[in-house]
Amino acid sequence: MSFGAKLRTLREARGLPKAGIDEVFSLMRGTWSNWENDYNTPEEELLPEIANYFGLRVKDLIGDAA
Repeated sequence: MSFGAKLRTLREARGLPKAGIDEVFSLMRGTWSNWENDYNTPEEELLPEIANYFGLRVKDLIGDAA
C-alpha cells in the first residue's frame, strides 16, 4: 500500500473529508489530497503529529512506504 493510500484509509476511517483533515493539521487547502494521491509527501517534521493523531507510531505510519 502506498503512503498516500494509507493516509486515505486513515482519514476515511475517521470520517473526515479532505478539507476537514487539512484544517486539523493547519494545512493549505489541497495539501492532504496531494499526499493521498502520492504527488508529494509531508515534511518529516510533521510525521510525528500525523502518527499521533491516528494513534500510530511513525514507523507504523510510514511502514510499507519507507
